[in-house]
Amino acid sequence: MDLILILEQSLNGLQFGLMLFLLAAGLTLVFGIMDMINLAHGSLYMIGAFLAAWLAQLTQSFWLGMALAIPLTGLVGMVLEYTILRTLYERDHLSQVLATFALILILNESVKMIWGSDLACLLQELSQAPLNCFLVSCIQVTACSSLVWAYWLHC
Repeated sequence: MDLILILEQSLNGLQFGLMLFLLAAGLTLVFGIMDMINLAHGSLYMIGAFLAAWLAQLTQSFWLGMALAIPLTGLVGMVLEYTILRTLYERDHLSQVLATFALILILNESVKMIWGSDLACLLQELSQAPLNCFLVSCIQVTACSSLVWAYWLHC
């Protein structure tokens, strides 16, 4: 096997594992602090990724797309908080699970209606340059690792 392929797949596995950890830690933190079962935070993560990809294609700049996607994703989260999630705080956990699961279905279908269900490449020049993809993967792994360490030190 090629050493670069092994390194790339190791980084992909590490990145995927750290992403799952962040999603699970988010669910644990929200339930532990707010006593709210919010299963839809993964869908908000998905909306942020689609916004980032769309904005990166629109601006033809990966970094500008990322910088614009962060506040827009926060805005979507605030709208969901004020309109839907605040009404669920006083309800029982089963109502919270059912409502946030319905929110998952609604957000997933909304993403399909807005951006479609076809696979899209983020940027052609980013996907064709192995060094750039490797650099982006290293940045993602470093950022996720930093968040994991910060979470671990905080607890």
